Amino acid sequence: MKTLVKKWIPYPVILFFKTHIERINLLRAYLHDAERFLYHSSMLQYDNQGIKLVATIIRNYHVIEKGLTMPETRLGFGQDRMLQLIDQCIRYISYFDRNDEQIKHASQVIAEYITFHEENNYQLNKAIISKYNDLILKYGRIDASSQISISREDYFAKTNKSFLEFSSSRSSIRNYCNEEIPIQKITDSIDIARNTPSACNRQTSRVYVYTDKQQISKILEIQGGNRGFGHLANKLIIMTAELGVFNSVSERNQAFIDGGMYAMNILYSLHYHQVAGCILNCSTDPKKDKELRRVCGIKESEVFIAMISCGIPPKTFKIASSKRFSMDYMTTYIPSIRIKELIS
Repeated sequence: MKTLVKKWIPYPVILFFKTHIERINLLRAYLHDAERFLYHSSMLQYDNQGIKLVATIIRNYHVIEKGLTMPETRLGFGQDRMLQLIDQCIRYISYFDRNDEQIKHASQVIAEYITFHEENNYQLNKAIISKYNDLILKYGRIDASSQISISREDYFAKTNKSFLEFSSSRSSIRNYCNEEIPIQKITDSIDIARNTPSACNRQTSRVYVYTDKQQISKILEIQGGNRGFGHLANKLIIMTAELGVFNSVSERNQAFIDGGMYAMNILYSLHYHQVAGCILNCSTDPKKDKELRRVCGIKESEVFIAMISCGIPPKTFKIASSKRFSMDYMTTYIPSIRIKELIS
């Protein structure tokens, strides 16, 4: 049948219909993705299990953690965010579980924020203190958290240890001194990351290294998520993924999967070469995407994965404590009897 079709129908006509069928299939796939995202994400509302509310609380307390670890923490920072965070914690405790590990940590970060400003004799918005007292009434005694203070020597002390020690010692660093990073360290880090696995070894990842301070400043200004430390970056790495290596609707998200693995390998490689880095979000709307492409010189066939601000840390600095979920929360083991049910 295919042979007859090819014989009697001109190839341009076949290509025309094939192209439009693939476009329709791709549109259906993206609509499928969009429906799932809108329904399950927190764009529209929180769900009954509180998963979305917890995620919002984590995002907000992490902003406060980052503020407390800045090279020069600005007194009075994030007060609007703090009001939101306290309200969200009270809401969660009222409707869900006061013993949730992330709610406990969020409450401790709030207490650390209050304590920090008290110790520096800074008068916070009265509404924050009032809401904090309401939180204590709901939650009970709250012990303040403490962001991690560390020396440069200790931070890099395990770069040649076992993978368990090495990987556990890496964190996002947002404080850099004015020491120049030897470009060879960046090159060597990229070289190590070339061993990252990719779909059918198509190696979609691409890397751009920026060294000019003015260009780095402009890029980070557009990126917008580096307030308080971006100006200290000595080098900037942007990772992208080439779409041209993919050829089916089912691979529409593969660039981000391959790119995410590559980005993590770059972070490990930088840590191994004793370069501090902080990975920065490249999730953009169309307007910002176009602006970043123009300033960065990124091809249309490539998608942004992430940026990494790089620098040499000072002799002592702070790291955000960044509470992780427990293994029990993250991991589900499927018993063999359940597997039979799933595949039948």
